[in-house]
Amino acid sequence: MTWRQRISALLAMLVGAMAAAMLAAPAAHADPSLSVDEVHAEPGLVEIHLTARSLAVGQELDPTSITVEADDVELTLRDTVEVATFEADEEQRLAVLVIDTSNSMAGQPMADAVAAASAYVDQLPEDIDLAVVAVSTQAQVRLSPTSDRGQVQQALGGLFAGGSTALYDALAAAADLIEDPAYTERRVLVLSDGADTASVTTLESALQRLVDAEAPVDTVAFQTTDTVVELLAGISADTGGQAYLAQEGADLGGAFESAAGAFGVRLTVHAEVPPSLSGADSTLHVSVRAGDQTVRTSTPVTLAVDPDAAPPPITVPAAPLSWLNSTAVIALVFVSLLVLGLVTFSPLLDRSRRRRRLAQVDQFAFARAAPPAAAAQAAGSPVERALAFSERVVHSQGMEGRLAAQLDRAGMRLRPHEWLLLRGMVCVVAAILLALFIPPLVALLLGVGGGWAATELYHRRKAEKRVQAFATLLPDALQLIIGSLRSGFSLSQAVDAMARELPDPISTEFGRALGEARLGEQLEDAMERVAQRMKSTDLSWAVVAIRVQQQVGGNLAEVLSNTVKTIRERDSLRRHVRALSAEGRLSAWILVALPILAAVFIFTFRTEYALPLITDPLGLIMLFMGVVLLILGTIWMARVVKVEI
Repeated sequence: MTWRQRISALLAMLVGAMAAAMLAAPAAHADPSLSVDEVHAEPGLVEIHLTARSLAVGQELDPTSITVEADDVELTLRDTVEVATFEADEEQRLAVLVIDTSNSMAGQPMADAVAAASAYVDQLPEDIDLAVVAVSTQAQVRLSPTSDRGQVQQALGGLFAGGSTALYDALAAAADLIEDPAYTERRVLVLSDGADTASVTTLESALQRLVDAEAPVDTVAFQTTDTVVELLAGISADTGGQAYLAQEGADLGGAFESAAGAFGVRLTVHAEVPPSLSGADSTLHVSVRAGDQTVRTSTPVTLAVDPDAAPPPITVPAAPLSWLNSTAVIALVFVSLLVLGLVTFSPLLDRSRRRRRLAQVDQFAFARAAPPAAAAQAAGSPVERALAFSERVVHSQGMEGRLAAQLDRAGMRLRPHEWLLLRGMVCVVAAILLALFIPPLVALLLGVGGGWAATELYHRRKAEKRVQAFATLLPDALQLIIGSLRSGFSLSQAVDAMARELPDPISTEFGRALGEARLGEQLEDAMERVAQRMKSTDLSWAVVAIRVQQQVGGNLAEVLSNTVKTIRERDSLRRHVRALSAEGRLSAWILVALPILAAVFIFTFRTEYALPLITDPLGLIMLFMGVVLLILGTIWMARVVKVEI
């Protein structure tokens, strides 16, 4: 043997020794972890369900080393139970067996592999589903995930050797199986004795899919070369799995047994709760030894109240109000006292002046009996003083005529200052009620704004309903007038007869017009004011027809008949258009209400999710733009679905 051959042999021996050393040491493995799956709190007891995952070979949980602490108080453990399987309605787990069935595995190696895999199936917990993938010229899924161990054993018994090695395709097939979201813990076990020779899939692509699925790949290198050993060890290292080496068939059993112990272990711990922690909101700190490491986890919990050991209630002083809330409370009290003072004392400021004027009037009047005591007392009651103050406000602001017209349209028998006082009282009551539940400043703003808007909405709705009722009854009213005119009645007599027959608001409005006519007004002018007050274009046309007939002559009944016919046709067309646009109006309501309701729901039940919208500058900009776009969209849709007839 030449010196070059001796050096080559020596280098080969060194490489083999290094590879053996690498495989003898444990492969890269994720650190063991401990998690709390569920906590049940009972009086004097807490039940904790734990799961330990990513345990390396040789790492076992020591149930006697478990400690549970709550608020720096170590709880006494009543018992610790290791759960062999997971409950059926909880997490599901999956193990995928990838077995090399190429020509190199023919004979005894194939028999040894099937025997070791069968033992692996028997050692796994019963809650773990199993799937089998055969590695040959093509990767074949011999068995889809199932919990039937008999089917798994039958699939393993049907394996036979032949063909090339499509190892990377088999890893891709395993990735297809483990990507099922129903499984929360999954592992892949690969047995191979040779390198890939027939795959279409690349190793990088298959590994990336396995890493994305968080599926560790355990590999068993069986009677193979150093190059293949390093390849399989790299696959395990990249995915967080464990690499094993089996030089002989007898070594396969130990490798598969170690792989079976890699799945998570479930523990149930019962700990006693001392009386001092009864009903407390606490954090449980749990630790346990796993081999030579200690794993820990924490979880918040509300401990159950123990009636037999509950401590006496502790009086907790109320937290002081912040300066903002204090300022709001002071402002609310000041405004309330100011209003009360104005209502109470303002009539007294000009009482002497009013007395002098009344005395001057009494000089020219007959002697009157003194007012009853009850009447005198009522004149100075808080309600009367409040009404007097409201009346002065209405007169000073020039709102009397506008408010009177609005109240007449709605059919509300209130004077303008009475309506203004009523709205003010609603705002004050709303603010006081809201202050019982929310900060006073917010309650003041929402109460005043909400109360004022609610009363305005009530008034407008009532006015709209009355105007609509007037428009609906107007054709029948004009038809009765036409019948009376044809019977020989005058126009005023016909209107009077119609007003006696029909209900409010026709009777009220036309009765008011007749009253104005009896006081010297022209009946047509009085009816024109009714049309303006009730916003009735149809009645305005009827009044125009009456004026034309009086100026040029003709048959008034015939003229009004044509007017009524036109009104009925327009009303029919209006109803038809409203029916055709109903879908659009409903869609507009839904589109406008959907973001508002969604925002209310999120801010109520997922406040932390929506907080960036009001705490972050970018969120405020987005919220502002959203409101602006919602307003523009509402205006646009309102214009689209509104059809003028």
